[in-house]
Amino acid sequence: MHNRIYIIAAVLSLLSLQVTAQNPLLDSIQSVSSKERIMEDVSYFTDLYGPRFFGTPNYYNALLHAEEALKSEGIDVHLEQIDGDFRGWGFSSFNIEMSSPQYSPISAYPLAFSKSTNGQQEGELVFIDKLQDAYDLKGSLTGKIIMYRGLYRQAGSVKQKMYNTLSDETLTKAAANPDPNDVIIGYHSRTSVPGVFEWRQQTKERFESFYRFLAAEGVIAAIEPSDYPYGILHADGNRTMPSFKMKTDYNPIASFVISNEHFGRLLRLHDMGQNPKLNVQLTAQYYTNSDFNKNLIAELPGSDPILKDELVIIGAHFDSWHAGTGATDNAANAALLIEVIRVLKQVQAENKRTIRLILWAGHEQVYVGSSQYLNKYVADMKTGEPREEHKKISAYLNLDNGQGKIRGVYLSGNKEVEPYFAKYLQPFPDSNTLTIQNANQTEHGLFDYLNIPAFQFIQDPLDYIEIQHHTNLDVYEYIPPIYQEFNADLIAYLAIQIANEKELLPRKPYNFVQPSREGNVTFTLKGFEDAKNVSVIGDFNSWDMFNLPMYKTEEGWEMKLNLPKGRYVYKFIVDGWWTNNPAVPEHQLVKDGKGHGGLTVLYVE
Repeated sequence: MHNRIYIIAAVLSLLSLQVTAQNPLLDSIQSVSSKERIMEDVSYFTDLYGPRFFGTPNYYNALLHAEEALKSEGIDVHLEQIDGDFRGWGFSSFNIEMSSPQYSPISAYPLAFSKSTNGQQEGELVFIDKLQDAYDLKGSLTGKIIMYRGLYRQAGSVKQKMYNTLSDETLTKAAANPDPNDVIIGYHSRTSVPGVFEWRQQTKERFESFYRFLAAEGVIAAIEPSDYPYGILHADGNRTMPSFKMKTDYNPIASFVISNEHFGRLLRLHDMGQNPKLNVQLTAQYYTNSDFNKNLIAELPGSDPILKDELVIIGAHFDSWHAGTGATDNAANAALLIEVIRVLKQVQAENKRTIRLILWAGHEQVYVGSSQYLNKYVADMKTGEPREEHKKISAYLNLDNGQGKIRGVYLSGNKEVEPYFAKYLQPFPDSNTLTIQNANQTEHGLFDYLNIPAFQFIQDPLDYIEIQHHTNLDVYEYIPPIYQEFNADLIAYLAIQIANEKELLPRKPYNFVQPSREGNVTFTLKGFEDAKNVSVIGDFNSWDMFNLPMYKTEEGWEMKLNLPKGRYVYKFIVDGWWTNNPAVPEHQLVKDGKGHGGLTVLYVE
């Protein structure tokens, strides 16, 4: 029995050696990639220059370090200016403490774009469930501190695991998922790209009016509770402080997030009738030097005289939020992509197409750097009108899902690329899961919106969302070096494979920024005159919710497509809601056996 085990082990070892021998490129990559070098860059980006809030000296100095790291390897790199009157924000001191009914320090962090207080100020607390509650108290808020009670959910002991890896069962389920909108793994599905910008602008306008009101009333500060347990402070712009990122934007009153537990104590004291008071102080500054606002672009020029003008782009956002040092989001991924370019330069891998690295500015302030790049070089984000690079980009690969090991690729509804990635990832048996699922909330979504093959990597979640994401614990200590090196090896190998492919990677056949008005099939939805956004969704576009918009007519909504002969099923998306065709009797609607129901059948002859 023991001999048999030894023989099996020997055979497996030989097979492993044979696989390695058949991959001299991967061998070369692995021989020079260095987790120590990656982590050294991460330390500079976090310990010395963190946090890297957009438009600040920290962000710019970290970018200069990245530029020099690439230049020292003889790599073509430059910093590209972001146009527009953007500003950064930071602070030099802050403090919150309870002064009554007894003294207690409060665990807190200021929210970005808050202005300074007038020194240390003491105020009574006013708890509100919704913004209107404050408006209703007009004339009685002078010297008060607004507390967003409506956002408070009492924290408690966390019963589920806070550190997770993806099981084989979960990955198998994700690979079998037929609908790109279903979230089997990851954190978000896709949302409408125009919808993201719209929602952010509407939120900004609503809160600007509110903060102007509070300032006029003489309110000292506003405080939201953290939605994380164990004293973790979640400090970003997704709840009460949107991105006031322009030089001409309003400067809101001092605003903070405090720990869930401390907010709960203050609320309970208030409910007892104890009338708690807080001392608050914030010294903040705005940065208006436009030189701080840049993307980093580095290139390994293509070697093929015909294909060298075509591109494989790898990217990660370089800015961060401010409570931690921006380690897992996103210094680790920026550093390992720098390593990808260094390694490919060192091993002198032949890439027929140009491989380009872009580190994006202003991701956390709503895609500032990436949207400008796309508008300038790829396509108009509003009309879809293509620019020079639109026809040249084979793929965009994005890394922004934390610090975990790569386990595969989100195909973002693009079924046509599956055999290509299946081939490319064969040397990585633990990291070759391919799912049709969308991933959201990062730069690849903008490329995908313009019908550039764009992909986010599946990564083991570890404790990224549960602990670090946009919190004061987004720090160096939670980055596993071994995964960073593995991820760099995989992406370097993958980038070369795509760069040397005979043709550009296939694009989605039906993906439009503006409604299509040409085709052999007309889709009509009558009524819904008050709707803002209507799309067609069906098996012909892999059930992508947002890439087939309709245009408004006198009777409702319409769009046209060129479809080959065959049987299809579809329905509509009306302002985000899946909607049956009201012109089709209910008994004629069908299911597809893949979770979609209420479908209209279409035959194209």
